[in-house]
Amino acid sequence: MMIENLTAICGGELLQKPSVTAVTGFTIEPEKVLRGGAFFSTDGKKESIVEALSRGAYAIIHEQNIQTDDNEIAWIKVDSIEKAMVRFMRFLMENKSLNAVLLDKLQFDMLGMFKLQFDASFISKDTKEAFSALLAAEEKSYIFCDNQEFLERIAPQFESVKKTATATILQSHSIFKTSFVCGENYFKDFFLPSLFVPEFAAIVEYLDEKELPFKADAIEKTGHFEPIFVNTALEARPFGTTNQAIIIETDEKLFEREIEWIKEYVSVEYLLILAPHNAKTTAQCKRYTSAKSLQTISIKSLRYILTLGNREQIVQALEEPKQIQGTLF
Repeated sequence: MMIENLTAICGGELLQKPSVTAVTGFTIEPEKVLRGGAFFSTDGKKESIVEALSRGAYAIIHEQNIQTDDNEIAWIKVDSIEKAMVRFMRFLMENKSLNAVLLDKLQFDMLGMFKLQFDASFISKDTKEAFSALLAAEEKSYIFCDNQEFLERIAPQFESVKKTATATILQSHSIFKTSFVCGENYFKDFFLPSLFVPEFAAIVEYLDEKELPFKADAIEKTGHFEPIFVNTALEARPFGTTNQAIIIETDEKLFEREIEWIKEYVSVEYLLILAPHNAKTTAQCKRYTSAKSLQTISIKSLRYILTLGNREQIVQALEEPKQIQGTLF
């Protein structure tokens, strides 16, 4: 890319006329700069710029004021490095003919568990991660995003996957597994609560319409309605080896949906619903102060504990040695 074109795309100012006229690559990581490349200085650190130069950078895009007598390379000053990166991502979307697709959070996390047999990238609202993903994306590949505001900034045009689609539920084997049909696809004893089948079906419908090949053997560890099977001592056990489980949800809106849904399948005397003390949810539930306080739960008379929280923190707390302490409430 010619230096003057790079400057225009980034909305920057070329501080002096350099000896070099073009660059051959782009990165935000100084250790990945190749000779002839352009480096976007996202952290503003002098050390990062020095490393990029030592590796052969031909252009430095920066927002900080830099005093330099180096007229060999291009110094491109921008008002905001983030805005420059967004402008460059818009260029990449058009130049590579990338297909931008918006999904909701649940669909985004579920699709990440698919085995996609086509070129695809997943981005959220993290500018740096999205920038690197788009740089690496193949031409005409698919870019899936779960943040509409961010996607509107970088993609002139994008599609949206429908929120739900019709699917025929054949059998609910448990609150965690379902057999169902959507389109020409049959999913037997599939690890997915029937509550989420319509969202899943919408993804499948979109992929089928676009003739995009995929495999979906299981949808696990999405952060949504994830069970940890436990014994009465709250020790983790393999899936299905006990009839008691802590079910973890990370999203407050889905948590509220799940409460109403699970009550249709589980009697209230066998169900405990928990949320962090500072959660904004308005759902009727017990509150807990920290993941560690979950150690005090008595699960003997319960089947399920539906919990809003961080999975890693809860798992870590359950794995720690139990201490004698007061009750959760």
